[in-house]
Amino acid sequence: MAATANGTPVGVSHINRKKLNDDLNQKIRNADANLKLHALGSYSPAYEAMYKETMRNGLQALTGAVSIPNSQVWDDAMAYAREVIIAPKDSPERASSHWTRSCSELHKELLRRFGPGTIEAAELGTASIIANHYKGDRLAIPHINKKASYLRHRHEAKVGAGFYPQASPLAATCYQTAALPCSLAMSWFLSPERAVQAAYVSHLSVCDDLGSFTEEDYDVRMRMVAIAAGVAYKYGGRVLNIFVDGTAKQAVGAVTGELRPIESAMAWRAIGGCSTIYSRYNFDLECDINVGLVAPIVMMATHDLLDWRCDVAAGNHENAISAVYGFGIASPFHAFLEALLKEALNHAQSGIYGIAAVVYMHFIVGRYGGWEYRGEHEPACEECVRLLRKGTKEAGLEWAPKPTPKSYAEGDEMREGGRLWADHFIDRSLVQETLRWFQHLISSGEIWLFDVLAEGAHAVDADADWA
Repeated sequence: MAATANGTPVGVSHINRKKLNDDLNQKIRNADANLKLHALGSYSPAYEAMYKETMRNGLQALTGAVSIPNSQVWDDAMAYAREVIIAPKDSPERASSHWTRSCSELHKELLRRFGPGTIEAAELGTASIIANHYKGDRLAIPHINKKASYLRHRHEAKVGAGFYPQASPLAATCYQTAALPCSLAMSWFLSPERAVQAAYVSHLSVCDDLGSFTEEDYDVRMRMVAIAAGVAYKYGGRVLNIFVDGTAKQAVGAVTGELRPIESAMAWRAIGGCSTIYSRYNFDLECDINVGLVAPIVMMATHDLLDWRCDVAAGNHENAISAVYGFGIASPFHAFLEALLKEALNHAQSGIYGIAAVVYMHFIVGRYGGWEYRGEHEPACEECVRLLRKGTKEAGLEWAPKPTPKSYAEGDEMREGGRLWADHFIDRSLVQETLRWFQHLISSGEIWLFDVLAEGAHAVDADADWA
C-alpha cells in the first residue's frame, strides 16, 4: 500500500492524475522485479512470462505509452480504468457517464429485457420477505456474514501468485471471486493459459464494486486494474467493450410495458454483476449473440441462487430471486432454479461450465461459505434432476454426484487445484469435480437449504456485512 510522507495510508482523497502517472511509471520500472519479490506461492515460467507481459502492457496503456489509435472505445476504456484507480465507486452516476456509449452488444441486449419495474419488484420482494416471513427481523434469516466469514478463513486462503498482499481483501476478491472462477467458466473455449489471462479483465468491475470498503488499497487496485488493461490491449475488439461494461452495473433497462419476470430479473442481474466478461462472444466473431448471453445469464443466476440468504439478511435487494418474489411468482426459488437450468440448455457448455465455476467459488472461498448451510430440506425435484442430467451430457461431462465440502478445510484440495490452474496452467478437472457438487445439491435436495422461504436451515451468523 502506498503511503504519505508521515507513513499513513494513501486513500483516494490523496490521489490526483499526476500522482497516478508517477506511480504507474514507477511500477513500469519495477515490472520485472515485483512478482519475484512479492508472489505468494510457486508459479511456472509460462505464468511468469504471461503475467509480466500483460502487466507491463497494462501499465503502459494506462500511461498512454501504448494505445489502439483512433479508437473511441479504447479512449473510453482507459479513461474509465484510470478513474477506477483514483476514485472507485459503484453508482448510478457511473452508469450514466459518457463512457457507457462504448458498452458491449451483450450489455445492450440485456438492457432490452428489463426496466425500472424489475428493480422495483426486487425492492418490494426483499422488504416483503423480511416483513411477511421473518417478522421484520432480517437477521433471523439463517445466513453467512460475508465479512465475518472472510475474516474467519483469510489466513488459510490460497490465492494466486500475482494477487499479493494476502492481507488485502481486494486482492483476494479479484482472485477468488473473479479471475479464478471466470477462467474456469471460459476454459471450454480457451486453453488454460489464455483463459487465466483473459479472466484478468474482470478485475476492473470488482475494484469499482468494492470501492466502499477498499479505498485504501490504492496500490493493489492500481495493479489489478493495470493487468486488466493489459488484457484489453492484447485482445482489443469486443474485449474493449466488456472492459467498459464495468461502468454500467447500476444501469436501468428501458422496458416499461409488461415484463417476463424471470427473464427480466436474470437480465438485470447479469448487468449488475458485470458478467458479460465470461462470454465466448467477446473472443469469437462467429459466436451468435444468443449463445454469447448464456454464460453471463447463467453464472449470475447461479450466484444469486446461492447468495439469496446473504442478500436478504443484509437488506440488499440486488438479487434476481427477490425480484421474482416481488413479481408474485409462486415458489420463486424453485421457479428460478428451473429457469436457470433451461437457460443453460440453450448452450450446454457455456451454461454448465458457468454453473460449475460459480459453485466452485461459493464452496471454496471463505467469503461465501457455502458449506455452512446445514439442516433439514425437502427431497429433490425430478424435473431439475432431468434438466441437469441433460445439460451435463450435452456439455460432454459426466453425471457423478459428490457431496460438497462440509467445512472450509475440506475444500483445501480444490483450492490447491485452483492455484495450480492459475499459476501453473495445470488442469485437475476442476469443472467436472465442482459440477459433481452441484449434481449432488440438486439430486439430494440440499439445494433447498439456500431457499430463504424454506424452513430447516440452521443459523450461522447473527449480523451481516459486505452484502
